[in-house]
Amino acid sequence: MSKLKVAPSTAIRWPVPMRGRLTREKPGELMRSWPKSVSLIAWSMLCLTVLPRLAVVAAEPAVSVEPPDAIVVCPAMLQPALKVWLERRTAEGLSVRVVTPGESAEALRERLAGLARVGTTRYVLLIGDPRRIVRGQVVGPGAFVPTIYAQAEATATYQQTTHLPGDHLYGDFNRDGIIDAAVGRLPVRSLPQAREVLSRIAAYEDSQDFGAWRSRVELVAGLGGFGPLIDGAIETVAAGMITGALPGSVRTRVTHAGPSSPFCPGPECFTETVLANYAEGSRFWVYAGHGHVCELDRVPATAEGRPVLCVEDVARLNRPSESAPIALLLACYTGAFDADEDCLATRMLLAPGGPVAVLAGSRVTMPYGNAAAAMALIHAVYEHRPERLGDAWIASLLEMSTSSAARPELQARRGVIDSLATLLGGTGIDAERREHMQLYNWLGDPTMRMTHPQTIEFTAPARATAGETLLLTGESPLAGTLTIGVHRRLAATPKTLPSQNAIRPHAGLADADDSARRSGEPTTSLPGARDLYHHANETLLAESRVELLSPGPWEATILLPQGTTGPVRLVVEIEGLAGHAEGVKQIWVRP
Repeated sequence: MSKLKVAPSTAIRWPVPMRGRLTREKPGELMRSWPKSVSLIAWSMLCLTVLPRLAVVAAEPAVSVEPPDAIVVCPAMLQPALKVWLERRTAEGLSVRVVTPGESAEALRERLAGLARVGTTRYVLLIGDPRRIVRGQVVGPGAFVPTIYAQAEATATYQQTTHLPGDHLYGDFNRDGIIDAAVGRLPVRSLPQAREVLSRIAAYEDSQDFGAWRSRVELVAGLGGFGPLIDGAIETVAAGMITGALPGSVRTRVTHAGPSSPFCPGPECFTETVLANYAEGSRFWVYAGHGHVCELDRVPATAEGRPVLCVEDVARLNRPSESAPIALLLACYTGAFDADEDCLATRMLLAPGGPVAVLAGSRVTMPYGNAAAAMALIHAVYEHRPERLGDAWIASLLEMSTSSAARPELQARRGVIDSLATLLGGTGIDAERREHMQLYNWLGDPTMRMTHPQTIEFTAPARATAGETLLLTGESPLAGTLTIGVHRRLAATPKTLPSQNAIRPHAGLADADDSARRSGEPTTSLPGARDLYHHANETLLAESRVELLSPGPWEATILLPQGTTGPVRLVVEIEGLAGHAEGVKQIWVRP
């Protein structure tokens, strides 16, 4: 038998499970590694089967493995949790490569760059904890996946550390500053944790619940603490830009910590209201305000105040995985996954009733950077309608890395917050915005599939009169319950409350008061605050429903209430067994 010649750098394709590397310098390495009890018969079988096959493979030109769509970085200890996930993603048509992390972020970054191809590899999922020490205890190497620390520059004046932890640079394969793949992390430390989180994500993807939660966004806002004038400006602009950037069919509920805000339910029941609203369900749950590693800002904003949400509250987050929200924590430190104790974002993701993904800041974040990140993500989700969460984040990062002056469309969308940031003293807003790409990290799976509503086309008059019955006609892509709603603008809040008969009970506030009574705490001291809070958020003026037995043409009527004036939205929704659909038109109502 001729001597087998293998180049030192050539990887041999061994039959599974005998994969290895054989070099010219160590021709007997494989033989010496076997037990000495291997018989002559076994050696003969090897010569007749494996070695001839090895010779054939070595004689062929080297065949490179195609770059994958997704790369999973997962310690060997946690890899058994991936079995069902891999079957799911492969069935969806994604090619996946699983690798172990190694000991350093730089080595891992080099390895990912070697496996990936720009334009093909779009997702990187890290499964493991970025810390070696948690609460004074050393974390075993079986759950460690390092993060990348980048020098703080644009926000350095405000940071307590010189470097910022973040994972997004793992997705910059050629280090040109343009992100090629979305990176997400499941910060788990055990096999049961990994299985639980992946199971919840699968339940979310497979959900057949097409109820009202899919068209709702919860926005919780803390106090800025910069004074009434600036706080008021920030509240108006932030709420207006975020809610204004959403499609007209999306219903936003605002809960604000400012005691003078109509969106404040009262400080005594603030946290209970937030938890009750969370339980009602929403597609996105957004917090904007101050934050800390283990809690959000306090209400009232004193040492005696209660946190809007803290790590002790996450066990009370109560939403089924099938209809859990995606959480955005636009706040400092809430995503500090390298802190000595688990940060709030980690606790929320790992909670059984918590969100299925969390975007959060790892250090001090700035109001302008927060708003820019939120607006970019909203635009990516609702305008681009991406297939997966990571696709939305790649588009968001591309927008955040681009100057407003470079694209007229960006200048139009970001002009207001750019001007406000400059007015408040911001000089390097482009650098600040780009640094928030490092500050914000996804705790979740970037390959998670997203479900978007189908579109309903319908006709309606452009103008109408209060008290008039409107006839609407359209085409439905689905069978199911068709709901027509007449909605006013969220900001169009009357200065006086309507009569008590016109105010419908609000489940969240009722639950909040019940919980307070059971715990012996006082209920809100301002009964009027509850009514004002509910009425400020209640945009629905009239509603009608029709059952559609099959897809196709439909017609329905709705009565415009007396007293309705100005611009209103006609929102048409269909909740079916296999999907949902939405449509919206604005009309002008004369008294």
